[in-house]
Amino acid sequence: MFCERCGNISYIGKQISEHEFAIAAAIRATEGLLSAEELRRIRSKYRLKQTDMEQMLSTGPKTWTRWERGKVPQSKAADKLIRLIAEDPDVARSLMEQAKIVNPEACAAVARIEADAWVMFQELYGPSGRRPNDTNAAIASGPGAETFEKLRSVRRAAAARAEAA
Repeated sequence: MFCERCGNISYIGKQISEHEFAIAAAIRATEGLLSAEELRRIRSKYRLKQTDMEQMLSTGPKTWTRWERGKVPQSKAADKLIRLIAEDPDVARSLMEQAKIVNPEACAAVARIEADAWVMFQELYGPSGRRPNDTNAAIASGPGAETFEKLRSVRRAAAARAEAA
């Protein structure tokens, strides 16, 4: 609304909210931050409540709600941690334990993702941790770090699959 007499511009509440959402989306895009929808998908993948995410990230009340609604962008530091949670169910479980979160649905979701990762790992590498066509040089170097990286890669793939579902 514009007053022709004094030149004052006034906004109604809805216009202010739309403006806040647009600014937050622009900041997310410029900074390369996860979108509000991506935040919702990550939380949903693990069957976590918004309050669970706030506890895991040590944020204030309603912070995650504002991020997920798109009203306020998360910090770069929070975004990095959320990306780690998204790609590695072990990080999610560890943060849940540290925050003393009691959420049986979330625990079951993490367990399901890890079970899927184990199945994927065995399909790819078999019980030995090697693909059938691995070279003798790779076999001779031992399973240690290489197997760990394989398992880590498969766990991330399982987490991504769960997020897409």
